[in-house]
Amino acid sequence: MQPRLINQVRLPGMRHVTEATGLGWAVTERDSVTVSLLDHDLRRVTRLAAPLDDPPMTVSATRRLVAAGDAHQIVVLDHDGTVRWRSSWDRLGGSAGAGAGAGAGFHLDGDHVLWIRLGDTAELVAVHGVSGTEIHRTPLPGPEAAWFMHSPEGVWTGLTLLDPSRSRAMLIRLDAERIVSRPLAGGGLAGFSPAGGRYLTQTLDGFLSVRDVASGAVITERHLEDLPGTPPSLPSCRHVDRAVFLSEKLILAALNTADLPNSAEGHLLLSALSLRCRSQVRYPHHHGSGAVHPSYRPGRWLTRHHEDDQLRLWQLGARLDDEPMPGQLALL
Repeated sequence: MQPRLINQVRLPGMRHVTEATGLGWAVTERDSVTVSLLDHDLRRVTRLAAPLDDPPMTVSATRRLVAAGDAHQIVVLDHDGTVRWRSSWDRLGGSAGAGAGAGAGFHLDGDHVLWIRLGDTAELVAVHGVSGTEIHRTPLPGPEAAWFMHSPEGVWTGLTLLDPSRSRAMLIRLDAERIVSRPLAGGGLAGFSPAGGRYLTQTLDGFLSVRDVASGAVITERHLEDLPGTPPSLPSCRHVDRAVFLSEKLILAALNTADLPNSAEGHLLLSALSLRCRSQVRYPHHHGSGAVHPSYRPGRWLTRHHEDDQLRLWQLGARLDDEPMPGQLALL
């Protein structure tokens, strides 16, 4: 399957890309405290400098606010750069838990609640994003590294505490200004389906699973070495860099070989009901597959290419490899 290129933008020196809730994406730079905000169509919204001491920094954003943090403090700004509030990590009770790539130790949700995972005290804190007023905090033991995930239906926020041996995932929300949580089975949380009824997990030992959010029941689960329909040219000993829902029926998995971690082997489209390989993505350029970032718009995804400082927004092609050609009948 060859996808359609919707838009591309060059951002020299980009460091991390993270989803901006309700807006699109937020992109940080390697050697500055500057963040670029891009909308769902990869159009530039604004570029602003966060009043922090030094890079690197972590950011989370919505269509109204930007939260930016470094090793010493966190600051929340409007899109025009106006500072709403700022705080040292010590005043909040300790350092923010480390992130994994773009997944930070804090997250702004669609209701402008700032969720913070404090690594020193092993607590989860909910803060009013606009005012900086603390709403509630609760003990949350476990690994320090935290990965937050936006949920399309907006009631819950996904959270994974990342551990080298076994990650712990859960759903979190506020109920009468108190934090409530619900565990999720299956390993590290990779994403939610566009309608929010299912979630995708991945484990370090190579398992992918799709589960029902309401019940936790397994819809399908497979090891990477046991994906039906995988192209024979794809080497074995694979691992997943990222797997995301593209639609209610399709998942995009970015695979690497374990012995060549810097050599991306390609992107596969998998059935969300069986994890059978439906197609291999063939990009119309020669810069490799690139790192994958999900889009809130079904059928779209973002690739990041550090070699040429490019972000590219893609749309699913019209026909997958296993679909009949026009005029042919599908095989039953």
